Formats: sequence, C-alpha cells, structure tokens
Amino acid sequence: MKRTLLFTNIFSLIFLGCLSTLSFAQNNPQPPVAAPQPSMPQMNVNYKTLNPKLQYGFIVNKPTSLHPKEGDQISVHMTSVCNNRILYSSYQTNKGKPAIYGVTKPAFKGDLIEAITQMTPGDSIACLADADAIFKGSKSKKPDFIKSGDRILYMIKLVSIKTKEELMKEQQAAFQKQIKAMEAKQKAEAAKMLAKDDKTLKAYFAKNKITPTKTKSGLYYLIHEEGKVDSLPVAGDNVTVNYTGTLLDGTKFDSNVDTAFQHVAPYQFSVGRGAVIKGWDEGFTLLKPGTKATLYIPSSLAYGPQSRPGGGANSKGIPANSILIFDVELLSSSKPAPVAPAAAPVQLDVPKADTIKKSGQ
Repeated sequence: MKRTLLFTNIFSLIFLGCLSTLSFAQNNPQPPVAAPQPSMPQMNVNYKTLNPKLQYGFIVNKPTSLHPKEGDQISVHMTSVCNNRILYSSYQTNKGKPAIYGVTKPAFKGDLIEAITQMTPGDSIACLADADAIFKGSKSKKPDFIKSGDRILYMIKLVSIKTKEELMKEQQAAFQKQIKAMEAKQKAEAAKMLAKDDKTLKAYFAKNKITPTKTKSGLYYLIHEEGKVDSLPVAGDNVTVNYTGTLLDGTKFDSNVDTAFQHVAPYQFSVGRGAVIKGWDEGFTLLKPGTKATLYIPSSLAYGPQSRPGGGANSKGIPANSILIFDVELLSSSKPAPVAPAAAPVQLDVPKADTIKKSGQ
C-alpha cells in the first residue's frame, strides 16, 4: 500500500511541478534560469541499464509468474516527462483509464517494451530513455525543446496482461457472436420476405384459380400427372429431371426442354446435398418418379436477395427476391452407388528371428 501511494504521489508531484513551470514561463517574459540537462524530477530509484539507450528501476515491485510476452495485450498507466514538460499522460488522454498496447518485439534499441517485459501486473517502474532513439523510432516529430542527448523520463504502471491465448479466445467468441447476430438478422429478414411472398403467391393462386399444396417451409406444389413408381426420393438419392423455370410475370429464365436455352439434356443432381436451390431439394422429395408437377418457390427458398444475370434467351435474368415457378418432370430416381469397403492391409509372412537364425545355420 505504501509503495502504491508513493507511486501516486510521485505522479501528482510531477504533474504539479510541470504546471508550475509552464505557469512561470507564461507570466515571465524573460527566460528562466536553465536547469541542468537533462532535467528530471528527482526520485530515489535504483536504475538498471538494459542498453546504452534505456535504463529502468522499480518503484513498486510485486513479482508474479506472469510477464508480458510477444502477442499479449497490456493495459498501462504511463506518463512521460522531458525538460520539465509532460509529453504524454494516459491519465489525461484516456480520462483516468489505462492505455491498451499490443506487445511486440522491440523495434529499436531503447524501445520501452524492453523494460515493460521485466514487469508483472501491479508493478511500477521509472525509465530513462534516450530521446533521439525514441523519436527516431516514432512517427512524431521531436519537439524543439528536446535537444540531442536529452533523456525522457517514463513512469509506467502495468495494470494487467491479457495473454495471446486469451485474446484468441475473445476474438473467436466475438466472431461467433457476430456470426450468430448476422444469422439471426438474415433469418428475420427471410421470415419477413417469406410472409410477403406467401401473400403474393396466394393472390396469384386466387387470380389463376390454382389450388396447390403448401408445405411447412412455405413451398407450394401442384401435381399434374403422378408417377406410377410407389416411392419418393430421399436425401442422397440421384434424380434426373426436366424443367422450365419462369418468373411470376411469365418471363422464362431457363429450361432444358426449350432449345432456345441450348441445353436440352435432362438435368441430374443429388437430392438434399445443397447442389441446387432449397426449393428443388425439398420439392423433388415430394414427387414420385414419372410425376409432372409445378413448384411455386418463394424467394427465401430460391436465390433470396441475390440477383442472377441474364443472357442468351433470358436477357432479364432473375431479379433479387424473385418468386420462381418451375414446371418439372421427375424422370428417374436412384440410390447412390455403395462405397467400396477399404481394402484390408496386406499381411506379409515375415519369418521370425529364431526361424531366420535356424535357416542360416
């Protein structure tokens, strides 16, 4: 407690001393008597020399097992003084809160990080750093009142250390939180769009006197001709289909039975694998092979807010948030080929050591 109070009092004295010096200079036109260079507040600190550019000494020393290392993040209180002028004070800049820094390798000889890595949380040190070295390694311009050969006094209190591992966990948690928030937002927007699309589809059905079946997801389907095979495709099955896709206004955007689109071969895909839009992955599990039907797919089960470019027979493309209508025919459905079992490892008939010995006798 006494050492902590000493540290606080030293900061207060330095701050008041600097204010007095500045006030004196403002009220007296003649220059004050020059102080010996470098001018530093006097403190009873046993300095250790790390290198010719940097010395440090403990004001408060509470050694623990945790020292800052590269990749960590530290919070510190710091004040720097040179020639009776405060250069920086985290107390003023951060309104009493510690400054946050990432720990890196020393960038130059005399870098303060060399001294800070000697500290543990709760420690306070005073550092004497070569001003030329500090400003050479900084983007800031050296003030005119600091001359070559001057030293800067830094008083640093290490408040806390956040290890590299803790930072990574925090970043991962923040990233996951951001992902969840984004997913929740997208889900809410999709639900809102689904309700809008459903209202639009119901109006379309009423106008055209259509009575399709609605699924839980919001997909509508209407069977025109049911296939005779008494089975439905399931996730993982391979299906072969014919299709023609149109927008709600009747614009045809793709087809494998219309030669204008220049790909008349039946289309094949694996159901439930995400190779096609959600409306297809669900829709074809509702149809028996040989069935002809129409799928009415809300935009959230199609391309959502993404637009699709046009070209060739479809110059319009697919606008964002479009409801899609597909006239489809499920030609066939088949189970995927079974995966061949892994070959058993070959067992070599290696003679035992004693057998080899006997045979060699």
